[in-house]
Amino acid sequence: MKHPVVMPHLGATGGDVKIVEWQIAESDVVAAGAALLTVETDKSVVEVEAFRGGRLTGPLAPPGSSVAPGEVIGYLSDDADAAIPVARMPLAPNAVRAAAASISPPPSLAPVSQEVRVARITVRLSRARDGKGAAGFVERLLDAFATMVLIRRYEEHLYQLFLQGLVPGTLHQCQGQEAVAVGVCSALRCDDLIYSTHRPVGHLIAKGASLEAITAEIWGKATGCVGGKGGQMHLADFAVGAMVSNAIVGANIPIATGSAMSFRLQGLDRVAVSFFGDGASNIGAFHEGLNLAAVQDAPAVFVCENNLYAASTNFALTARITDIAARAAAYGMPGVVVDGMDVEAVYAAARTAVARARAGQGPTLIEAKTYRYRGHSRDDLGGYRERDEHAVWMARDPIERLRRRLIGDFVLDAARLDEIEAKAQARVEAAVEFARQSPEPSPESGLEHVFV
Repeated sequence: MKHPVVMPHLGATGGDVKIVEWQIAESDVVAAGAALLTVETDKSVVEVEAFRGGRLTGPLAPPGSSVAPGEVIGYLSDDADAAIPVARMPLAPNAVRAAAASISPPPSLAPVSQEVRVARITVRLSRARDGKGAAGFVERLLDAFATMVLIRRYEEHLYQLFLQGLVPGTLHQCQGQEAVAVGVCSALRCDDLIYSTHRPVGHLIAKGASLEAITAEIWGKATGCVGGKGGQMHLADFAVGAMVSNAIVGANIPIATGSAMSFRLQGLDRVAVSFFGDGASNIGAFHEGLNLAAVQDAPAVFVCENNLYAASTNFALTARITDIAARAAAYGMPGVVVDGMDVEAVYAAARTAVARARAGQGPTLIEAKTYRYRGHSRDDLGGYRERDEHAVWMARDPIERLRRRLIGDFVLDAARLDEIEAKAQARVEAAVEFARQSPEPSPESGLEHVFV
């Protein structure tokens, strides 16, 4: 059977792109995720990856030709001669899983407490007690595992569909950062608010937003969480406290501060959380928002997902400090540095910060050191990274790390975790089918929610 290779939507304008060269010859076999060809967009020269394994067959669009997004440029065959199995994308490549198994994992959250670095001082965080003992703790870990798996499966499935030209627009994905979203949101109540960024999917899923509504929004359908008007960068689910994500770098920080101030003025014990990247820590809104929150004792938690890169710029090129959390001292609030690849450590830090905010003791800045496996957006393959950097971070994968802990420390059957992964994949595929079958917005809806 032959599967068409279509030109995905690349570049800022979504216009035609020029084929520079094919990376493999016709009739060669290629693996899923391997480079197929190089193209030139209105922004840069990038590689297009294979959405599946197979043998490349023609007719191929020739080098130098201009093609439109969605146009068929070749085929991948899974006939008997190619003998390429068609399989779902694993959470991590087998080679990476093997490498990770040979590396001594960093210490996870101890059963009772763990030291967590806070700027220049150290605090002790205690594990939550819910009256259910060890069994309750394991169930919380399983819930965290299931949510992280759902986020990973969702993002990887969208990535494969994007390579086939089946996802409108672009994507800003969070593979590798799941522990931050899940760890923080696990410490929140439903009526607490989160404010996300241009990379919001993980945060929304972790907060409990509808997977179907998120997917329909990405497809621009009427059943989307904001009616098909926002797309992937502007998601919301007010029912679970997920406010509209903001694609402007650092812009949600003062907004979250305002929400937190309103909670304090109303005498409510609710908390507002702002997620942002390391690049936003150099934006004026970061300093203004944190300073105001500190002065007002606002019940806010500021979560910096430091994945090392603001788009393609390494943080080391933009600041003279090692830890962004050190900046919290200038505003008189705690600054916590936490391993963003360890969901237990993130949860412990978030739980303490949230409790502090609810008690009227003001905001906290949490810096979670993490890593995004994919590029800034789907037309960015991350060529600016060091050759071995990606593998080093994937060896610390948060999902594989928790899997090892559940199997090794709590003697859970691996088949139980495999079943969780299978159910997550089924949920993802059902959500995509829901989005595809959903109706387009009516023309009249374009006049709703606007000022005249």
